[in-house]
Amino acid sequence: MGYPRLSSGLGVVALGAAFILAGTAPAVAQAPAAGVAAPAANDWTVPRTPWGHPDLQGIWTTDDEVSVPVERPEDLGERGALTDEEIAARTAAREAGLERGSPGTGDGPAHWYEGAVDASTRTSFIVDPPDGRIPYSDTGRREWDNRNRGSFGEGPFNGPEDLDLRDRCITRGLPNTYFPSAYNNGFQIIQHEEHVAILYERLHEHRLIPLDGRPHLDASVRQWFGDSRARWEGDTLVVETTNYSDEVNFRGSREGLRLVERFTRTGPETIDLEFTVSDPGAWTSDWTVLVHARTDPNYWQIFEYACHEANYGMFNMLSGSRAEEAKEAAESGSR
Repeated sequence: MGYPRLSSGLGVVALGAAFILAGTAPAVAQAPAAGVAAPAANDWTVPRTPWGHPDLQGIWTTDDEVSVPVERPEDLGERGALTDEEIAARTAAREAGLERGSPGTGDGPAHWYEGAVDASTRTSFIVDPPDGRIPYSDTGRREWDNRNRGSFGEGPFNGPEDLDLRDRCITRGLPNTYFPSAYNNGFQIIQHEEHVAILYERLHEHRLIPLDGRPHLDASVRQWFGDSRARWEGDTLVVETTNYSDEVNFRGSREGLRLVERFTRTGPETIDLEFTVSDPGAWTSDWTVLVHARTDPNYWQIFEYACHEANYGMFNMLSGSRAEEAKEAAESGSR
């Protein structure tokens, strides 16, 4: 969340866990001393941890790409960038939406939302296939179209199971958590010789990913975030995730989802995340997403995301539904 730097209880816990694993604090890139010029961009090389791995550590945000859609609008074909006129129109539409509050809910004033209004000219996060569209199978399309839309749907809301996993403060899902939304678009990477830890600001989710070559969990073990294993390919961290729960739904894919993430530093303050997903049952071919993230140590810090299952929001949504039912029954009885 973009606010002046303060201590973050959740971040401290994650850092402390990593320090216990490593036996020492992770290396953090230092800013140039006063009066010392920063190195030119063409002189930059990927920094290294004390044990020699590429250093991906830091707090990263995807705020600059909050306006980019997952899929490219069909009328844009294979065009990867918007014109100045199209950017201006999209900026105006987004600003109008922020003034009205969160789209679809009227949830809060404009200053609740963060991220650049329209810093990116990109037409989609999907970079392959070239048309920027998800290659749904009939089954995948049906699963996605029939998904639980939670509080964005029509109900009925008779219990927690009628609301989706985000409403219940359980998970946004992986890799869905990388797509920026109205706020809380940060993630923090901490490294150890044998593990990589990633903390996500939204819904305070986290992963501890082994680098030691161990096999995946038995296929009978299913988890919200799946089961992840990492390795290095040159300067790129490659993470493969399987063993998803059938209760997740990523664009029509459930337990058959296989995710391969590739994290690569591209500059002193930038990192790229490219991920490819596959599931022959949901899609007719694999497809790939590219997300750009940046860091600003003087501005960006992760704060606690105080959302938990059975919170006041859940109680209020369900009690509100009961109130609506009572109102409808009373009106029906008076006719």
